[in-house]
Amino acid sequence: MKKRRLAILGSTGSIGTQALEVAALHPDRFGVAALTAYSSSEKLFEQVRAFRPRLAGLVQPIPREEIPADLRFCEWVFGPEALTLAAQADADDVLVSVVGMVGLKSVLTALAGGKRVLLANKEALVAGGHLVM
Repeated sequence: MKKRRLAILGSTGSIGTQALEVAALHPDRFGVAALTAYSSSEKLFEQVRAFRPRLAGLVQPIPREEIPADLRFCEWVFGPEALTLAAQADADDVLVSVVGMVGLKSVLTALAGGKRVLLANKEALVAGGHLVM
């Protein structure tokens, strides 16, 4: 079975954390390409240490100097575009577990890139169902 590479948008929330727990239990089946969080930088730092993605992002920007030196191996992106950039990461599957409409652009970006989208909220379908389907 081919190892699936995941981009997890909203990795510090409940669903994102659970997805990472599954990935940790099955390292032969899952790798992590990208992680994003809204503002939980410390929790995201822990996740980046554990899973070593190529890209990590925070929607609420922090000064680059606040990124610990041991985490500068990956590309860091900030602002709302962090979600879109993560959806473009070298991943097979994009788990979108962000709150509200903010995830719609990421869903569309992932679909346009031929990625499988794992949608963990309904807002993208309610507001953009005609675009997503």
